[in-house]
Amino acid sequence: MAQWQIALIREQGVNFAVAAVQDYVISKRHQADKVVSALSLRLGQPVVLIGASRRGTYGRRDIVSFLQNIHPSRMPWRRVDLH
Repeated sequence: MAQWQIALIREQGVNFAVAAVQDYVISKRHQADKVVSALSLRLGQPVVLIGASRRGTYGRRDIVSFLQNIHPSRMPWRRVDLH
């Protein structure tokens, strides 16, 4: 079982999740794509990744653009156990 820091957000009728990951995950596109795909399937909604330290983002461009105006501390983070 893996624990994830995830924020579930609904904005302008769109549900999506933001998952905190180690920064190196975002820097390796192939790995980032695999994580986004797996979490999107598991959570049933689009997922964007945010780097734990550098705060880089990866995922759908419209969601990434939206997140640029929101400080991570304002997101509704929760620890989620995923199998």
